[in-house]
Amino acid sequence: MNPLGPSSRSRAAVALVALACLSAACQGSRGPQVRRSDAAPARLAASAIIVYPFGFRWSSPAWRSVELSQRLVSVGVAEAGDTALFFGPTEVRVYRPDDDNAWAASDAVAVLAPYGVRPDAALVLRPWAEKRTQSGSHELEDAKGRTVGHAASEDVTYVGHVEVVHPASQQLVLEVSAEAAVNPFAERADEGADPAPELTAMMELLTREALRALGGSLQQPRVPAPAMGRVAWVPWEALDLTEELSQRDALDAEVLRHQRLRFANPGEEDTLLNALQSAPPGLLVREGPASGKLVPGDIVLTLDGRPALPQALARARLAPVPVEARVKRASGATLPVLLP
Repeated sequence: MNPLGPSSRSRAAVALVALACLSAACQGSRGPQVRRSDAAPARLAASAIIVYPFGFRWSSPAWRSVELSQRLVSVGVAEAGDTALFFGPTEVRVYRPDDDNAWAASDAVAVLAPYGVRPDAALVLRPWAEKRTQSGSHELEDAKGRTVGHAASEDVTYVGHVEVVHPASQQLVLEVSAEAAVNPFAERADEGADPAPELTAMMELLTREALRALGGSLQQPRVPAPAMGRVAWVPWEALDLTEELSQRDALDAEVLRHQRLRFANPGEEDTLLNALQSAPPGLLVREGPASGKLVPGDIVLTLDGRPALPQALARARLAPVPVEARVKRASGATLPVLLP
């Protein structure tokens, strides 16, 4: 007779294990906490936000730091893209990520000049997280109460932080933090595209809270042009997957690329993601702007000679001079287009 058969005692033991895991997950979560610094400038007026590469405090591939930070850039553009210029993790080189003097610890100040933004009118958004793991085990009993084995459990909690720094004064403006516990029983609907969905959701929330906490400190550098339409992002120039892909066979490599496209374009349908597999790096226009300069099916390859990134297209609305886009039409022809 199988000692682990469907007896009421064994079922109760398994249920207790599940209940313990769920209870730990619920207790491990903590909502956003906003802490403002007393040392921050009294009158802060910022027109640009530079988002650093995500700081994992555990081992993680470099491309994960880029793609998670880039997701937060997209949150920033959605929340405040009409008000501030956003720059992402591949547009700056960061030498000392924990140094509040970002102008000395990175080349970030160089990205501001073409937009006429002074260094004292820019902020750095520094996202990072740590992972706390608690392991345990539970006894499994048969129908007679005898111990027949152990079930291992592991409770994981992410502790996330978003720090907003004013590099010109070398002061922390504010910090938003929260905790999110991993629910091992949660359904995963994205086919494994997000290896840490609880972490992603928490960091998106913290980014929104940080931008809201800045309130009236964000000021437009100039009146924005009309919206640039809707695009899908093919991120191969931003994500360096060379090493990761070299360790996989052809099928696994295709799965990884599909997952990264899904993470870069949350909520999009499989038909679009499949089409993006063969598209060149850049921005595929889904809906064009009212000006008609871009039309559905266009692929924006570069913007002012640099990789076409979602935030770079959004910045064209606030740029002091027209931005030259190199665009590949559905016909195959490639031509320059001045935006906005």
